[in-house]
Amino acid sequence: MDINKLHQLEDAYEHAIDEKDKISALIELALETRSFDLPKATLMAEEVIQRAVKINFTLGEGRGFNLLGFCLWLHGDYDEGLTVLNKAEKVAIKIQDQSLLARIFINYGNIYRDLAQLSTALKYYENALVITEKLEDHLSQSVCLFSLANIHYDLYDYESALDYALQSLAIFKSFNDSVRLLQLNNTLGNIYFKMDDYEEALTYFKQNADQNEPDTLAYATAISGMGKVYYKMHNFKDAENHLQDALLQSELLQHVEVQIICEFYLGRLKLDLNAFDEAQAHFDDALALASDYNRKHDVMSIHELLSNLYDKTNDIPKAFYHLKQYEQLKEEIFSQATFNKLKNIQIRQEIELAQKEKEVAEKTANLKQQFMANMSHEIRTPMNAILGMTNLLLSKERYGEELKYLKSIQQSANNLLVIINDILDLSKIEAGKIIIEHTRFSIPQCLGYIQDMLSFKAKEKHIDFEIDTDPSLPAYFMGDPTRINQVLINLAGNAVKFTEQGHVSIKARIEKVVATTYFVVFEISDTGIGISKEYLDSIFDSFTQAGTDVTRKFGGTGLGLTISKQLVDLMKGQIAVESELGKGTTFSVLLPIELAADQNHIDSENEFSIHEELPTALKILLVEDNEFNKMVAEDTLKLFLSQAQIDFADNGLIALEKAQKNEYDFILMDIQMPKMDGVEATQLIRKLPSPYGQVPIVAMTANVFEEDIKHYLASGMNDYIAKPFEIKILIQKIQKLLNSNNKTDLEITDLAEVKSAAIISYTNLDFLKQFTNNDLQKMNKYIGMFLENAPKLLSRLENGMTNQDFEEVKIAAHSLKPQMSYMGIDEELSHIFMIEQLAGSQTHTEQLPGLVANLIRVCNQVYAELHQNNL
Repeated sequence: MDINKLHQLEDAYEHAIDEKDKISALIELALETRSFDLPKATLMAEEVIQRAVKINFTLGEGRGFNLLGFCLWLHGDYDEGLTVLNKAEKVAIKIQDQSLLARIFINYGNIYRDLAQLSTALKYYENALVITEKLEDHLSQSVCLFSLANIHYDLYDYESALDYALQSLAIFKSFNDSVRLLQLNNTLGNIYFKMDDYEEALTYFKQNADQNEPDTLAYATAISGMGKVYYKMHNFKDAENHLQDALLQSELLQHVEVQIICEFYLGRLKLDLNAFDEAQAHFDDALALASDYNRKHDVMSIHELLSNLYDKTNDIPKAFYHLKQYEQLKEEIFSQATFNKLKNIQIRQEIELAQKEKEVAEKTANLKQQFMANMSHEIRTPMNAILGMTNLLLSKERYGEELKYLKSIQQSANNLLVIINDILDLSKIEAGKIIIEHTRFSIPQCLGYIQDMLSFKAKEKHIDFEIDTDPSLPAYFMGDPTRINQVLINLAGNAVKFTEQGHVSIKARIEKVVATTYFVVFEISDTGIGISKEYLDSIFDSFTQAGTDVTRKFGGTGLGLTISKQLVDLMKGQIAVESELGKGTTFSVLLPIELAADQNHIDSENEFSIHEELPTALKILLVEDNEFNKMVAEDTLKLFLSQAQIDFADNGLIALEKAQKNEYDFILMDIQMPKMDGVEATQLIRKLPSPYGQVPIVAMTANVFEEDIKHYLASGMNDYIAKPFEIKILIQKIQKLLNSNNKTDLEITDLAEVKSAAIISYTNLDFLKQFTNNDLQKMNKYIGMFLENAPKLLSRLENGMTNQDFEEVKIAAHSLKPQMSYMGIDEELSHIFMIEQLAGSQTHTEQLPGLVANLIRVCNQVYAELHQNNL
């Protein structure tokens, strides 16, 4: 605190005669006061606003709002601070005061930085810097550089943070800005602290402590910094004294940041002293504060320390829980940080390089994705013919050598498909395309399915295959049975593959129960060849098997365990392995699974039986340019639809011509064809008059990536079947089409290749029910508001697209997004968030017309559902 400067400001205030001059002097006095007496500065800001409004002093009102927003930021009242800054921004725009607007933007950035919304923070800092450069306001430019130092500090880029901070230091000194010098000294202390230069860090913190009186905010901040430095220097006595003193002062001053710092480092100190209960108490207090004020950076760090604490006390489930929370937040923040660096900071040459690197990375990713799609198509197309013809031959009566050869062909083709699917699954996981579902399922049913699938192979090898389920397991859970099965089948399949004698067993037991979460352990044990110690550490790496001799003997890609581990990670679980060469292997999978609220028995899925009677006199259009695939599809259909009339088209153009003239029961549409592909043909067929435009269309495709399937559905197709298709799945899908009351609205929600399609529900009112506490009147109110507002916003969005006004598109999408979430409309269906992002960044805008067309279609279906299901 600069006593002389404070007295000068007080004197200026006392001698001001005009009320406007008095208000301006009061603002300067409050700016100086905020560093040592925040509550007083807050009251002064409120007084400024009241007095300015009274005499219609608009600039004073705007500066008062900005000052109050700054104080609320330091208090940790972020929502209120943003509200007040919004008022300040409106005033600045009204009076066209760019200097005030820049200062407001900096304070916006400060709040969003504390909320770990670094992208938004950088946007405001960048806008402020642009304004201050135009105004040649060197002091405000330096404030922006100081803000960027803090951002780089958040990104762990301490070298850049130090560079920005030192640039600011010289300017602050030249302007004799004591308040900002205090803030900068604190930042420099933190930077040197993180760079392990504790003596230098201590110098800056001591400098602030010496220049401020006790019981002030600046002093509390300084001694908390000294406390954490002493902790790092293993001077635990001085560390605890300083931290306890700072904690007491920060509580009295209601300064959240210092409270969290003190609780955090007191917890670390007690943890190092093995005083676990005291450490936990400090961490819990820090976590509660950080969570209440949504300080994600702090929450992330606290979770990491809690994980260490529970690890030391052997509470593994809690240690694992906090570790996963830490990793999730770290990924979220750093994913955002990368986005920030690439898209929001455009003020240094290094960003141009980062943008080029990003473009290269994107191009590489696109090339990889395109390669995977092409590879999938090129392999699956001939595989469709091989498997299809083999299945057709096996459906006829065969004996002896012919039967043996056909079964060998079938087995080899199926093995090749497994390899293809492994590679595609890994690609999906790496691209972040795998979404873990949350559906009701039964663990015993999952294990029974695995037993049915693998027991035959085990019998062939004369080994025992056992399933042991804990009888205390509840009947039903909520999770992703498909992915759980995929992991267990992979592990159990390997166990059978690598076991020549003895047994393979799968055991399911409860490890621990926390509230409604059951930590279920699946143990897959075998008496097989085992894994040597040299391979155990790398067993989950891609393309890894226990030696080339194993690969030659047993085959496979070496991707199964990699995929299993990554799927387990996605389900927030753990996977481990124990093995001894020549004696066997045990894989353990620990999964946290939520208990289903409804434990009542429900019949198994209402799937159509392949033997269900089908109308045989159907008129079908088969669109396929490959003669082998055409033959397979035709013969397969005639096995079950003996009197069907099947027309053929070699490309989409011929299909369109035939669809204009004939009324088909359904169309089987290939995707990649000459002259016109299946997607374009479908879009044009949908424009035909009724009934020709309403014909059900099923894509027959070798491209099975999720984004491809969504593209087909968005084009107007009703369903898809992957090549090479299984007869059972093809017939089931035909049955669903023929039994659907509204064929044109048939969609699918599950894109997994082996699942049959289901009629989609576009809305999910579970959240709305929870939000309104099942109050039907309130629910109907919110539904009514959505039905009234959504069409208006959608119209604004369409007009924005028509006028190429992407800002209008972004605003409309941003407003519509939360309303859609209240109605439980999945982003995977609406793509509303993607529309907002693309319109906001004005990148890849060529994708917007298709996304908006899909959004309109989804909204129309949502309106119909909400009207139909009116509560």
